[in-house]
Amino acid sequence: MIDAAIVAVYLCTMLGLGWAARHQSAESYWVAERRYGTRAIAVSLVATVFGASSTLGIIGLGYSRGLTAAWWSLIGACALLAFGLTLASRVRALKVYTLPDILRRAYGRGVSAPAAVMIVIAWCGVVSAQMQAGARLLSAVLPFDYSIALTATAAVFVLYTFWGGQLSVIRTDAWQLTLFVGGLLACVVLAAVSLRTAAPAALGSLPAGHLQFPVSHEFGWYQLLIFYPLIVGLPYLAGPDIYSRMLCARHNDTARRSALIAAAAVVPVSFVLALLGLLARAQIPDVPPDAALPALLSELAPIGLAGLITTGFLAAVMSSADTTLVSAATIFSLNVVGARNNVTHSRQLKWTRSSVLGLGLVAWLIAWSQPGIIASLVLAYTVFVGGVVAPTLASFYRNQLAVTASGAMWAVIVGGGSALIGVIRDGSIMRSLLGTSGSAFFERVLGPGYPNILPILLSVITLVGVSRLVTSRSSRDVTGQE
Repeated sequence: MIDAAIVAVYLCTMLGLGWAARHQSAESYWVAERRYGTRAIAVSLVATVFGASSTLGIIGLGYSRGLTAAWWSLIGACALLAFGLTLASRVRALKVYTLPDILRRAYGRGVSAPAAVMIVIAWCGVVSAQMQAGARLLSAVLPFDYSIALTATAAVFVLYTFWGGQLSVIRTDAWQLTLFVGGLLACVVLAAVSLRTAAPAALGSLPAGHLQFPVSHEFGWYQLLIFYPLIVGLPYLAGPDIYSRMLCARHNDTARRSALIAAAAVVPVSFVLALLGLLARAQIPDVPPDAALPALLSELAPIGLAGLITTGFLAAVMSSADTTLVSAATIFSLNVVGARNNVTHSRQLKWTRSSVLGLGLVAWLIAWSQPGIIASLVLAYTVFVGGVVAPTLASFYRNQLAVTASGAMWAVIVGGGSALIGVIRDGSIMRSLLGTSGSAFFERVLGPGYPNILPILLSVITLVGVSRLVTSRSSRDVTGQE
């Protein structure tokens, strides 16, 4: 009961903070009035990174394959570093509200609208992964089964975001990150102390390769150099949640410094999470990977401390879930439903809040049908990267690359459409369309992850090919008129 009371106090506090911030302007709800400094934005970025994918997800990967699990967020740190050095200040300088606004400025609504739809579809999958992580934590310490915990988690996430928007997210990310780091360190200490007397035997019982780094027999150079950078890393370079943090920054330099600081902060936490997965495997060798942390808490943590640690990890999940959900809802309301110029901000704000409720419900339904945190995230990232990343990155270098609006539009449609086909029924539809010989060819060329990588390749080829075709045709028309 003590653990349940601690968790309940945290959840009620979050709802109270959201309710207190319910009266705010559209500018505040969408971009927190663009008034936050380097420390606040950097902390918010780190809190956003360490959501479901980088807590239960990395711990689960550490449990199943060892130290190489750290690469899930280490790749993100590398991408954040590149983003800070090249694009962060440029994103902030545009003074838009969403990532599709950037596409609209560069190419027009013919590109921004379908890209917005693709982002919303993908980010519903990301939000569902956060809900699953929260539900696993709640069901470990509260007398609830998983289904009730999932519904309770979703309700708190959605209501807090519905009331508070980006302003509440920025304001609470600092102490939520503190709760998370404190809970993580306490959990590591508990596991290490428990294994102290039996450490040699326990570590010796770990599967072969669990202590190897940077690669192992379960995680090779293909995953490190190709699959992870493309599927996991690219959303850090062109992700709506990352961009939403930049758009809340006070100045362009604030955005750049924040991204660089966040990239450095991600590195040590990544290794600690992977180490915790290893310790969980040595302590409890026979649970599903996604259940490693809840099992460790129920096995080792005394009453009271279990509730505090669970609250810390819930804070990590919450800080990422709210950012993702409000970003998706803002994109849906501004770039899909309310894309017309004559719609007032007050009306668009109502649409945004309604979208939070609607998309939260969709994410909850996805969480029911697509179990597995990392599986949900890979599916979501594949759809997003396939349809949106190439046109977004190209928009910053449009003149140098001679990219046209038609090229960008077809890149979104072809890349995003092929990504959706690739993730439906575990890629069976794509394999059927390619045939046995086609599937074998792409597997030889692109590796075993070709259903996830092929949409990216198709998007880039379409972007370049259609742009060249349109440019060439325009040149011929001008020459003919002369």
